[in-house]
Amino acid sequence: MKTITIGLLLPSSTIVPMGKDFERSLKKSLRENLGDPEIEIEVVSEFIGQGGLVKVEEAVSKLLAYDNADIITGIVSNKIGMEVAEKFERSKKPFLINNIGEHIPDPRSYNQYVFINSTHTWQQIWSLGYWAVKKFGSRGMFVGSVYDAGYAFTSMLKLGMEAADQECSMPFSIAPVPAGEKTADPRTVFRHIEEFKPDFILSVFCGEEAGIFQKEYITRNYHKEIPLLALPFLLQPFDAEGNELELYTTVASSAEVEPREIKLTELNTANPFSSLGSETGLILAEAINLMGSGSLLDALKKVKVHSSRGLLHIDSSSPAKNNKVYLVRNTYSGDVSAISMDLMEELETIDIDNKALSLWLDQPSSGWGNPYLGV
Repeated sequence: MKTITIGLLLPSSTIVPMGKDFERSLKKSLRENLGDPEIEIEVVSEFIGQGGLVKVEEAVSKLLAYDNADIITGIVSNKIGMEVAEKFERSKKPFLINNIGEHIPDPRSYNQYVFINSTHTWQQIWSLGYWAVKKFGSRGMFVGSVYDAGYAFTSMLKLGMEAADQECSMPFSIAPVPAGEKTADPRTVFRHIEEFKPDFILSVFCGEEAGIFQKEYITRNYHKEIPLLALPFLLQPFDAEGNELELYTTVASSAEVEPREIKLTELNTANPFSSLGSETGLILAEAINLMGSGSLLDALKKVKVHSSRGLLHIDSSSPAKNNKVYLVRNTYSGDVSAISMDLMEELETIDIDNKALSLWLDQPSSGWGNPYLGV
């Protein structure tokens, strides 16, 4: 009997059980799709805290040197993935990264041993920014907490807006975390909203902060005055006081289907980590089934796995290839079980080799490497 050892990198989160959901779904999917009963799977989990570089490097070193893992996967940001990519080239072991795409993946920093399974949020925010300028005007505002501001969200919003109008402006407001507190107070951004009077707002608050922000948005009557754009993580429960809040998000899919066939409830979610785990289980199962007497690396290069997002493209040399981005209008009164989701239209999007994006990749960026929600 042949044994394949899979190393799992699992971050923690005070917002959603991202690591637990990912691990449970991966194991279930892998178990249900493995074809050879003579192959024994050993899963070794390493907990990486918030997913920073030091923790990830320590876990990867242990999994490669002590556990002799045949492959390592888990939830790791693109930025940290780039930092540890060389370890996998030296060991000649594959690394399958999973994330929502909070950092832009730079293909130049990866190698043939690194694969990426992601919802590519960076790409979707570019599309939102481009669409919003064309639809609402050239003055868009970014709001979020100090944690959320450390990702590529601001840069991608600005790049999308500039692609639509070079004369656009993007004021922003970042809610700090008060001394002794664990979360920011989103209400602090509203004085800046009043000051800047933007044509639209992108809010990237999540968890408890998201609910507070939405309630204040309605209290101040902005839901009737300023269009609200967001990541699906803003779709949290809150007291709408009898009002309805409308906000725009996006979903990405490579599926060659009519837009009406896209499964919004599976894609437009505040907790995508279970789906990422299931997809990774499918990818690993197919690779192991294809491997035969060859290498797992070569098998990974041949997998063709479909999920609710369409054909999964995991090649780190061309991330988000063939993705289509669709606009979703969400309407609800604070009850997350009763959100009305309407697929509106396909949006203009961006490829990883876009000239403006390539120039941005060469600029200094935030040192915040954790996966989104890894706090």
